[in-house]
Amino acid sequence: MLGHRRMNLMTTDESVRTRGTVFDRDGTLVADYRLGNRSGRPAALDLRLHRLPAEAAAPAILTALPGWVVSAHADTGAVLIASGGRLVRHLHRYARELDPEADGDGWADPRIEVRPVTSVPPSALYDSWIAAYPPEHPDGTSHPNPEDLDVLYHGRVLGPLLDASVVALDRDRVVAAVLVNDAELLGPWISEVFRDPDPAYAGLGARLLRHALGLAARAGLPSIGLAVTEGNPARTVYERLGFRPGESFMHVVLPGGER
Repeated sequence: MLGHRRMNLMTTDESVRTRGTVFDRDGTLVADYRLGNRSGRPAALDLRLHRLPAEAAAPAILTALPGWVVSAHADTGAVLIASGGRLVRHLHRYARELDPEADGDGWADPRIEVRPVTSVPPSALYDSWIAAYPPEHPDGTSHPNPEDLDVLYHGRVLGPLLDASVVALDRDRVVAAVLVNDAELLGPWISEVFRDPDPAYAGLGARLLRHALGLAARAGLPSIGLAVTEGNPARTVYERLGFRPGESFMHVVLPGGER
């Protein structure tokens, strides 16, 4: 089943634009990051090392950020896990060039109506969104929170929705959606692709994504990106649709700071 959740590395809140720094005991700058919050924990987003290798930087990071969620390059994340951190998510960035000629297909399924996603309230997406991510899915959870979808829909995470964001309806019921946000630091970004897991809708997510790519291309967007969790079989679908892999990142909860 096609489905992935957002990269979740940034929000448009002012707090996330605040930069934080980590120094070692000698006062040497070890790393910097964007300040954020993840599930009630302080978060060091997009943590970048300064000169020191991850093995040398890890002690200062662990001391400065106990109990924090750290989002960092996968190599750094692996060192933090080896130092006692807990992996929350391992994700891979993908990017795709857009071409209005090559990506110009229209919608050709008479059973399914396609509309701009903003033509329906976010609550109309909840049932299919929750069903698309059962607990055994790499992005699944036993306690789905519709607020995670609301903040994407309203542009409070990543950035505002672009016109390439679309929803598929079967007799006025949402059965699939693609959300594309104008991410402040990443550019056009596919934050959600999901469909109802009913076998009757097999392949619908990929077809809707292809349609969204065409809309994005015709709108003049030069490229588009997304992130997919390690172990998600949707990676093969994205690669078949022309997405190419880039950097990998990990979200890691550091030890300490017990609540």
